[in-house]
Amino acid sequence: MELVKNPNIDFLGKRKIAYLLSIIIIIWGMTTFFMRGKKNFGVDFIGGDLLQIGFKNKVSVSEVREVLKKINIGYFTVQAVGTEGKEVIIKSNPDTSEKVIGALKNRFGENNIEIKSKSIVSPSMSISLRKKALYAFLLGIVGILFYLSVRFEFRFAVGATIAIFHDLLFVLSALALTGKQIDATAIAALLTIAGYSVNDTVVVFDRIRENIRKTRSDDYITIFNKSINETLSRTLLTSLTTLLVVLSLFFFGGESLHTFSFALLVGFIIGTYSSIFIASSLIIDWHRIKPYKFKL
Repeated sequence: MELVKNPNIDFLGKRKIAYLLSIIIIIWGMTTFFMRGKKNFGVDFIGGDLLQIGFKNKVSVSEVREVLKKINIGYFTVQAVGTEGKEVIIKSNPDTSEKVIGALKNRFGENNIEIKSKSIVSPSMSISLRKKALYAFLLGIVGILFYLSVRFEFRFAVGATIAIFHDLLFVLSALALTGKQIDATAIAALLTIAGYSVNDTVVVFDRIRENIRKTRSDDYITIFNKSINETLSRTLLTSLTTLLVVLSLFFFGGESLHTFSFALLVGFIIGTYSSIFIASSLIIDWHRIKPYKFKL
């Protein structure tokens, strides 16, 4: 199935526009990110209060959220426990647990609530979690760089790796600009986006290698453009099918999955954009600065 029949678009000719667009969005987003400081991070990363609360009668997560929104405690998450609708876990900012308990007692009645556990997510635990998330990401990037260097060439590996950083910075910018907080689910989304991005890019690189072997030509701009056009339908089909699933999560997955699905939504769109406009363009510009005969 082909979404676009016989495309002949000069993608690389538009690479400077793509560079400019990416630079503007990323600088704007990362400036906002640094200005927000700790507000970028949820309880998982900066510490806070953790409550597990049981109800005698069935109470929906949305009802609990509506109560907590009225007491101005900042960022919080509510997660259902079990299938009976009688227990929730609430994560909120430091020193807000008493306010949360008081609001729930006022709304649902003191006799209807049981505090099953009450604890604090310490900042030291949060720092440890941040380090582990960073190490997991860096290890993944090193693995991708090594794999692509072996499968293609070092320049291709660098182009794909920079494209991954581009995608992740774009997603972080989107989260900052929309005022969302990074929690454990957002980290999971970022790692997923990194894998998706490199997979999309590898498909284009495979076709580039195939066309270089066929033509033995040094006109790399023409070969790269031809390869991107030949894989365009496949790239768009993959993106559309994944976006349909993510859109379902975004609209119907509930608030606990909202940041996760939003990050995936932005990341999959930008991953497709970068595999078309960024990764190959970087290799071409590197070649223009320092010419090189590819031996794929």
